[in-house]
Amino acid sequence: MENRSAEDGVFVISEKRGQIQQQPEMERLFKLHWLSDYAEDIFQTMMEQELRRRPMFFLSTQLDQRQKMVYIMQTATRAHKLSRCALHLGLYYMDRFLDYYRIRPDKLQLVALTCLHIAAQIENADACIPRYSEMNELVKNAYTAFEYKAVERKILCFMEFELVRPTTASFVELFACSFLTRDDFAAYDEMMTNYDRDLSVASPYPRYHNFEQMLSSLAQLLLRLSDYTLSITSFCNEPPSLLAATCIATVRQVSGLKRWTPYLRKLTSYSEAQVEPYSDILSMHHYYETNKVDQVETPKPPEEPPACEQSSGQNNQNWSSPDSGFEEAMVPHSEILLLEGSPTGEVKNYNIITVQLQDPATNTLLPTSPPDEPQKTLKRRHNLINVESHSRPPKKHKLESKQKQILDL
Repeated sequence: MENRSAEDGVFVISEKRGQIQQQPEMERLFKLHWLSDYAEDIFQTMMEQELRRRPMFFLSTQLDQRQKMVYIMQTATRAHKLSRCALHLGLYYMDRFLDYYRIRPDKLQLVALTCLHIAAQIENADACIPRYSEMNELVKNAYTAFEYKAVERKILCFMEFELVRPTTASFVELFACSFLTRDDFAAYDEMMTNYDRDLSVASPYPRYHNFEQMLSSLAQLLLRLSDYTLSITSFCNEPPSLLAATCIATVRQVSGLKRWTPYLRKLTSYSEAQVEPYSDILSMHHYYETNKVDQVETPKPPEEPPACEQSSGQNNQNWSSPDSGFEEAMVPHSEILLLEGSPTGEVKNYNIITVQLQDPATNTLLPTSPPDEPQKTLKRRHNLINVESHSRPPKKHKLESKQKQILDL
């Protein structure tokens, strides 16, 4: 069966005729489970599952690279026609994984594509799941099959194989066919009629000929807004059901409808006060994205992460394996110094203790050297002090004993 997005499961509008075409029977059955008698049970099960989602602590030092990874995942989703739920679930895996591990810059795309591939196996109901070799073409075959498998095992073990979790896209697709009522269409039609009577004011909203056309158009906007939530990092820890309700409120607000109604309160189990703060943020993001498309001629994608040419030759003892490219974030790090005259590539670890010396002539403390100064410099400075002490007359043994006591400290 051909993989279809949720837009195809609502209604199809003919741009030429402006008439509603009935979907084939198989296509309409594709979304039947959202409208069946089990819809309420499905919703309650999803609400229970979202409570078991892993929290995000924002401990990663690579949050500035998140937008680039979202971009490559969106590109792969469009190229291989994956579902929207697979994209959202893959990003959920990636955010939690990066929150615990520090990834080498040349392995970021590897982690993003692997998370998306795992999510596609969970969310895609058909067998149209791309192979790693096909996804690898998007990054110019930068990685090997062994690297994909190694990262996949690491992610699965990290998630403890708890992979089925609802996302914002899951709840949005659940509400896409029922968030609009015919009473809303009647109120909207009355508002458009008032605009037509007042010729001095132009209507900022389009006119819909019937309820089905309005539902189809707003449902597509609802699904696009759900993708906007992926770019807002502060939404990562919010319940997906709340973000889906936020998308509904935002769609209604930007379309000229009343933002919240008692019917939506019963449908989503959230009140307007709970949704309002997030809806304001999402509305601003929507207007920004819309104006950006109108003003910028050619939107430029984010810069690609560094090339992966050096991935095979870099073996760090802190990496979990030579090919994995990620390191546990909570591992304590020691200072690393490269000594002059040491072989190329030789790295030694030192526990540096700063000792503040005293000048025997003036009885003042000498300035301390920075922590990253090599030990040879400290030794050279120590020799200079000894030379000065030898050039001064008697009491040589007292100066040496006093200096030895200071060094012993």
